Amino acid sequence: MRKVQSTRDRLRKERRRRRVRLLRFICFCIVCVALLAAGWQWVRQPGFAFGSINIEGSDKVSTKDILQITGAQEPVNLFVISPWQVEKALTHDVRFEKADVAYSWPGVMRVKITERRPAIYLACSYKGYAKVDYNGVVMQVSDGIKDANAPILSGVVTGNIYFGDKITEKQVQVILEFLSQLDSDVVAHISEIAVDKDSNVKFYLQYGYPILLGNVYNIMDKLNLFVTVFNEIKAKNIRAEFIDLTFTKPYIKLKQ
Repeated sequence: MRKVQSTRDRLRKERRRRRVRLLRFICFCIVCVALLAAGWQWVRQPGFAFGSINIEGSDKVSTKDILQITGAQEPVNLFVISPWQVEKALTHDVRFEKADVAYSWPGVMRVKITERRPAIYLACSYKGYAKVDYNGVVMQVSDGIKDANAPILSGVVTGNIYFGDKITEKQVQVILEFLSQLDSDVVAHISEIAVDKDSNVKFYLQYGYPILLGNVYNIMDKLNLFVTVFNEIKAKNIRAEFIDLTFTKPYIKLKQ
């Protein structure tokens, strides 16, 4: 009987010890959570400074702009800045093609921005010109061409287009795709792209003569040949009246 009583007492004591240990563990967890919550609130207070913002790829955005996007104030406090909010805002900014936001050690938020690059100038309504990037997005609409950062596309006139619109004309899209496959040095030597009423296209070079590519819808088939011929005439300083790539073999009409 004593042995049975003794066993029961031990079991009760063991259960009490377990309850005490569980209660202590729960109390410890509550204290930790409370401390973490208090610490989180403290580091999110105005005036608490932590980390820095590194912006790459554009001078159109400053640290102050990033803070305004997130509703934060100086000094920089990465605990109150949402990288997803920053990335979303910059991605929807028409000036930029894309933006990537990520953290790096120690305490730096890196904002990498890819600005839109002008591909062509395109005539639009009211004798205006639209500066269009390689994705067909309108970067600017003005009453004239303010610079020579991109070739002029003639023979294709759009209607009313505005800043941020996307060009949907098939001919323009094909030409933009063609240009996007060229090196920037090659594009820089193209002064005008002309499409006639039969949808045939010519690329006028800064050397003063055109390169005929045939039907605009088939110019992607001429891409490698165009690059080869361009490099040839650049290296040899060829003087020509025109270069015809509409056939299998290129034809060069030399100046007399």
